Formats: sequence, structure tokens, C-alpha cells
Amino acid sequence: MNPVSGLAACISRREEDILTKILWQMIRRAPFGFHLYTKQGDLSTCNIDEYSAESGVCLKFQGEAPHPIPMHGEIYAPENFDLEKLGRKLLDRQFEEAAEDLKSVDGAYAMIFAGEEEMILVRDHLGQKPLYYVQKPELIAAATERNALELLGFEAEEAPKNALLHLSFGEKRVYKIPEVRDEGVVEDLNEAASRVSALLRTSVEARLKKAGRVALGFSGGLDSALLAKIASNIMEIKVLCLGLEGSRDLVWGAKAADLLGVDAELYTVDAEEVEDACNRLLAYRSFSALDLSIGVGVELLARRAREEGYQTLMLGQLADELFGGYMRYHRAFLSKGLEAAQKLIVEDISSAERGLERDEYASAPYVDLSLPYASKPLVKYALNIHPRLKVDEKRRKIVLRRVAEILNLPEEIAEAPKKALQYSTGIAKAIKAAKKPL
Repeated sequence: MNPVSGLAACISRREEDILTKILWQMIRRAPFGFHLYTKQGDLSTCNIDEYSAESGVCLKFQGEAPHPIPMHGEIYAPENFDLEKLGRKLLDRQFEEAAEDLKSVDGAYAMIFAGEEEMILVRDHLGQKPLYYVQKPELIAAATERNALELLGFEAEEAPKNALLHLSFGEKRVYKIPEVRDEGVVEDLNEAASRVSALLRTSVEARLKKAGRVALGFSGGLDSALLAKIASNIMEIKVLCLGLEGSRDLVWGAKAADLLGVDAELYTVDAEEVEDACNRLLAYRSFSALDLSIGVGVELLARRAREEGYQTLMLGQLADELFGGYMRYHRAFLSKGLEAAQKLIVEDISSAERGLERDEYASAPYVDLSLPYASKPLVKYALNIHPRLKVDEKRRKIVLRRVAEILNLPEEIAEAPKKALQYSTGIAKAIKAAKKPL
């Protein structure tokens, strides 16, 4: 697996060591230090005080050596994708060819390639790994965290997702990664469910191959239960159920794990642990009340997974957006019709990187996040499923519940009502009682 938890790079005509200052702003991401890349190539791991880097750095959450190419995240398919060849094309300015090479790639990645006076930034189809940059006449810098640049007085911009961004001291150009050909609208429920089931299995399998030791965040809901069912048929897997004492996710999670026959660990937290997690997250940036309550849940799960020796935390994020799980889709359907519900679904998928960034930030010091529902082929196919196969007068996630039937999930899991993590764990209530400043 790739042990990288963040990236930073700087090309400057100034004498000031900007890169070191950027790194200090992201020190929480680097419990195992930094791996240096210069214009001369890949160097060894060092501490922050031991060098004057010329180009770029990977921040590490594990002790293993990272890939020779500065990449945060993973490429899952094709399995034999040649990253070094991609890097050579980019540094030779073959941008259109490089973008074409990434067309069929499924991954969660951000990359930085730095030359003498230019920098190329690359992000995946959803923007699962954050990346920001500053471009000035005398400076080009990039970092995983916006705050790392803005706290130094720079105005940072977000690197575009599903694209290559070429930066020089005087020019900026975006090269979009081409889309795979559209297959057309899918209107048959059984056809859609069968294909989603196959794509989800392919996604889980590809991610498990790159995951090292993996734990699955588990609430007993439909999304995580499908992942548990598929993953447990591939390899032995531990599911983690998180919550305050007596919370729904602990009680129902334990029962659902037993119904599925998977090994579950019940991780009971108290108000003090929730407050400590809030403090860790709020030490470097601010959050909305909603994002803080979700982020704390992810942070506590990731931290526990790391303590138990896991390298990857698998979560069911994006299933609600792809398959019509949120109540707002149902309300839109009832008040304005299917077109309104579909519009909301598409908008939420287009803006999903905001939530993905929150979860990545919360988990970054501990583990890598693995999100099978974010698979590029699965997202592409789900967008082509007719919305009436997702939501109707009475039900949500219609096609995903049909997938559950195909995979022989117990009916009480397949039909279990959706409960938001921040409420079903008791975390939102604990944060509200602590009156944390946001």
C-alpha cells in the first residue's frame, strides 16, 4: 500500500525556504516523517529539520517507503498502470496523451510533478484526495491542505478534479481527463442491480488488494452491510462499530454483524473522547457543526483502526448520493417530481469532494481511506440509472436494496431505515453538550 498521507511542493525564485513552512502547517499528517523528492530524483526519508528540499515532499502515516512518483492515494485499476511512464509524459509536456492514459483509470489520487520552472498537478474523477496551489510570478506551491498555504499569507486555489493542471511562473492551463463513453439511461431494475452488484464487487476487490490490513466502519446499515458481505467473501475482515454507550450503531451494528457472520469490534466512546477528537480536528481548521460531528466519527474510527494495527479504513461514503439515500431526494420527488430529485442527486455527486475532503482530513494521520462506492466505473454507471430506480413514493435506494436481495443479505438489514452517523452514534448530542466553538 502507499503510505503517503499528504503532499507539499514548492518551486521558488526566492531564497526563503517556503516548503519547510508549508510542512509545519501539516505536521499532524506526518507521524512517520517525510519523504523527499528533488529535481534530481527520489531521496530518503528525513525529519523536517534535516534538509532543504528543492521540490516536493510526501507526508507519511506508515513507515514504508512511498512510490517513486509523488502520489497521495492509490490507483486501483488497471492493476499494472505505469505511473513512472505517466510522469515522463507529463514532464515531457505530453499533456493530452497523459490525460488520455488516465481516462480509464480508477483511483483515489492526487499527484505532483515538479520540473525546473513548472509544476503539474493531477487529481482523480471525484477529487477524493485534496490538493491546493498558489501561483505567483516568483513562486509556485502546492499542498494537500488549503490552510497550509493560506496561513502563510497566500490565497490558495483548489486544483481541478478529473484533470491535469500545468503551472509555470507565467501560465496556467487545465487538461481535462476525457470521459468514458456514456452507455445511456438504464431503466430495468434487475439489469441495474446486477451491474451495480458486479461493479461494487470489482471495486471492493481492487481496493482490498492495495489496502494492507483493512477494517470496515460498520453501522449495520445497507451501505456498510453490502461492503461487509462482499469483502468477507474475498478475505477475512474486521468491522468496527462506533458509538456512545447504548447508541443505535453499537446495538444494531452488533446484531447486524452477527446476522452477516462477520467479526465485529464494538468501540464504545464517552463524551470526553468525543471532546478530545473535536479538539484534535479544530486545532488546525474550523468546521460547520454538521461536518464536525461527522468528522469526529471518522476520526475516532480511523484512530481506533490505527491502534489495532490496521492500515486502511473502508467506509460506505457516496452510496447515499449515488443511489438516492437522503431524505431530501424523497422530499424533492414528492413535491416536485423525479426530475427535481435527480437534479439534487447530480448536484450532490458533483460537490461530493467537500465531504470527501472532510473525511480524508479526519483520517489522514492514522490510516488511508478506502471508498468502494467512489469507484469511477460505478459512479459513471450509477449516474445513468433512471431516478425511478432510486426513489419513489415510499422507498429510497431501491436499486441498492435489490442488490442486497441478489447478495442474500438478511431482509431486516436490507430494509433497515437510514440513520445518519452523527445521530446514530450519539456523537452530535455529545458535541452539542460540550458546546465546542466552531
